[in-house]
Amino acid sequence: MSVEERRRAQLQAAATESWGEEAADTLMELVTPAGQEMATRADIQVVLAALDAMDERWDERLAASDERLAAMDAKWGERLAAMDARWEERLGAMGERLAAMDERWSERLTAIDEAGRQRSETLEHRIDANLERGIKEAITAQTRALVVSVLVAVVAIAGLAFGLAG
Repeated sequence: MSVEERRRAQLQAAATESWGEEAADTLMELVTPAGQEMATRADIQVVLAALDAMDERWDERLAASDERLAAMDAKWGERLAAMDARWEERLGAMGERLAAMDERWSERLTAIDEAGRQRSETLEHRIDANLERGIKEAITAQTRALVVSVLVAVVAIAGLAFGLAG
């Protein structure tokens, strides 16, 4: 039989008049509200058993998830190790190719440097020869002009000397 709210309020008022407000409040806390039943120990046992069963199911699910995650982790670990090995192999091959290219470029640049040095020396010798020839030609031309000038002067002086003497 359920107690309606009006009757609960009457009970609290009567308890307050008879026993005081504190005792009436304690009594009202112990009496269930209208339309509600008190849970029995059996009810609580059923709820606890359901919670335990649910807890076990969650433990099983989590254990299965842990196993799946461990398997995935191992699988991905193997895949990443294989990828890492392939990359190491490829990078090693690229390193060898780059070393070979570096060697070839070094040889080419050395050959170009040697050819440039030889051309530079050849050009230097040609410039020296042309400069030397130009200087010799200039000295020869000046010497000829000086000799001709001196001869002209000697002939002129000789002509004056003969002209004055004679």
